Amino acid sequence: MPKIGASARCRPRRLPQSATSSSQDVCLGIDIGSHRTRVCIWANGSEIIVQNKHSSNLDGTYYPGDFPSSLYVFDGPLADVYYVDRQDKSRRSVSAKYVFYPLAGVTDALLEQYPPVHCLMAKKDDVQLRSQLRRGLIALISVLRDRALAVCRQKKLRIGKIGLTIPVQWTLEFEDVYCGLVSEVFGIDPSAIYFYTETEALARYLYKYHADSLDPDDYYNTIMFFDYGGHNMNGCVFGVARDSESPEGNGFLRVGKTFGAGGGSEQWEHHVAEWFASLWARQNSTTLPAEYREEFLLRFQRQKSRETALRENIIMSLTRPEDGSPWRGTVTEEIMQETWRKGLERPLETARREISRLARMVEHGRVSRPLVVVSGGTAHNPAVKERMRALCEEKGFPIVFTDEFDVQITYDSAKVAKAAAYVVSETLTVEQFFERGAAIGIQMRQAPKPGEPKWPRIWDISAALLLGGKPPKEPVELGVQSPDEFRLICDPFFRQLKRKRVAANRSYDLAYLGKRKEGTWQFSLSLEGSGNAMGLVLEQLYKKREEMPWTTKETLRLPLYYDGNSGCIHVGAGNKNIDELALGLPPQPNEWGQTNINPAEESDESPSDSDPDQEEQPEPRGTTSLVNTSYTNLRFHPEGTEGTDLDLFPKAAPYWSDMGKQSKSSAWSDLFEEPASLALTVKYGAPSPQRTRGVKPQHSPMNHRVDPYGTARKAREAREARQGSEA
Repeated sequence: MPKIGASARCRPRRLPQSATSSSQDVCLGIDIGSHRTRVCIWANGSEIIVQNKHSSNLDGTYYPGDFPSSLYVFDGPLADVYYVDRQDKSRRSVSAKYVFYPLAGVTDALLEQYPPVHCLMAKKDDVQLRSQLRRGLIALISVLRDRALAVCRQKKLRIGKIGLTIPVQWTLEFEDVYCGLVSEVFGIDPSAIYFYTETEALARYLYKYHADSLDPDDYYNTIMFFDYGGHNMNGCVFGVARDSESPEGNGFLRVGKTFGAGGGSEQWEHHVAEWFASLWARQNSTTLPAEYREEFLLRFQRQKSRETALRENIIMSLTRPEDGSPWRGTVTEEIMQETWRKGLERPLETARREISRLARMVEHGRVSRPLVVVSGGTAHNPAVKERMRALCEEKGFPIVFTDEFDVQITYDSAKVAKAAAYVVSETLTVEQFFERGAAIGIQMRQAPKPGEPKWPRIWDISAALLLGGKPPKEPVELGVQSPDEFRLICDPFFRQLKRKRVAANRSYDLAYLGKRKEGTWQFSLSLEGSGNAMGLVLEQLYKKREEMPWTTKETLRLPLYYDGNSGCIHVGAGNKNIDELALGLPPQPNEWGQTNINPAEESDESPSDSDPDQEEQPEPRGTTSLVNTSYTNLRFHPEGTEGTDLDLFPKAAPYWSDMGKQSKSSAWSDLFEEPASLALTVKYGAPSPQRTRGVKPQHSPMNHRVDPYGTARKAREAREARQGSEA
């Protein structure tokens, strides 16, 4: 819980909305940016921007309706800490985004990415400063609340849920602080507060409402998103699971892990301001006055997005306070370029690595038809655009910048807040997730036949349907020769395609079931409970030979929760992870949660041709991955086999692996013991079951596939032959 108090635990005061019984519940999205804060209400499928009516009084770096993110926390408990209608040039300010760091506590590894917060972290144990930081955030959130409630009263609306956007790198400690403050200020229960990473919320919003600008011809199968904020860069990859009947039925799911890095225009601003302050100190033997620092930053902010930003000097003519004599300081273009590199090198290097990774996935047939989409205020900088274009051009990827859309997005700076409001409005219960048309299948990975190599071992391209669709499914009988393996996979949009089997290339991994001994197995799956207190019941029968009677094996009970970031359900409950729940599942295989490039294809490449960054970045310590975090071959089926039902269960050599001790649970209420536990399950966009303090979860809602038919290799050879003939 928050170190600054127990506000997230205490009973919230009633939200003062003055709403009548006829008021409509709506969703509120809040995006605290490094420079600007934006708020949006989502009602009846449309957006209502909550505007700052005083934004015209602010300098030209703010868009209409923006709220300032600047807090004035360095001047003692009696001074004002936030202004909505002006900027105080005589006082030093700090971005609200950085104020969370000393309140939440951060690891050294994370702190290294954010030099601007070092001055706050040096005093993180100062009781008075912590009080000021908390007071500053409360003042900002209170202004947002008052303006949002004014809009609600005018339109007879009532805030039912709040979506908050956060960077990929923020951990549970940050969410605890943020949730506690918002709950206290808005007087809303913490269970109605949801968290979404900035890039994932934005990706889902853009694909839903600006697909015509992203992909006017409905061509791209894989979209890599980058959001360059002033604070950091976040990114993710989404895959389009296509509906053959209509593009409106396409599924849009995240592929692989989200990624991010500290750095952006605000860090560039920090480094150049520090250089300017050191120049003043060297020449005047005094500290740069706060008002001069603010004046310099204003000059810099006006210049940084210009075409010539890195080729212009900044000349400041100031007066020495002690004697009134003139002083002239110049920031040369060399200093501008050096500080730009310091502020942007980490996110641009991360972008280079992830674009190279995507290129390898395309080369190996994991994904196809990629598009890169770039958004965010820092992406307006011409040098950032030039670098991103060069990275994509090198790999042959098309690139789109959201500020260059053919159709201008009204209130461009509010995109992420609109995304948060939209995504929280789309939040489902587990029950609603299945009512929408999700299905679960049981997928098999067959053991190698005698004389065949042990690797690569291939998961079948489709799975027998256990749950979903109409009518209710009969038990599935499968012939097994050990060591065949099984797992449950889920297609969130199964009903739209009306198939008889669950296609692996549209699905994600739900639960690894392990190996089964030789014989005939019967599996049946049912869904129990309601709302969010639901789980799967997997019943298993076994007989060694056909003439023998069925033997009942252990029934597995798997509690479920809905993950708002990926838009999918996963196994887990409350604050308990999969190991703590003792569900009777076997240990996950080594490749679970990893990218497993087909060894046969990988060996075709010489060491000199391989990328030095080919290996995956190590998973953060303490992370538990329930699902594969690899990319998916969205065009897996070879030509002519799409949608067919194949016999995918041949016999194999005998093998037996003990499934380990199984556990039973008599009721789902055992797993959701207290309302607070259930609230935590509902509360987070990326909820707590698979989380460790100080570590972000990494769920991937797409199924890892290899290429047994050589489709990718054949496509690569054809492309190389075509390029050779063209040359």
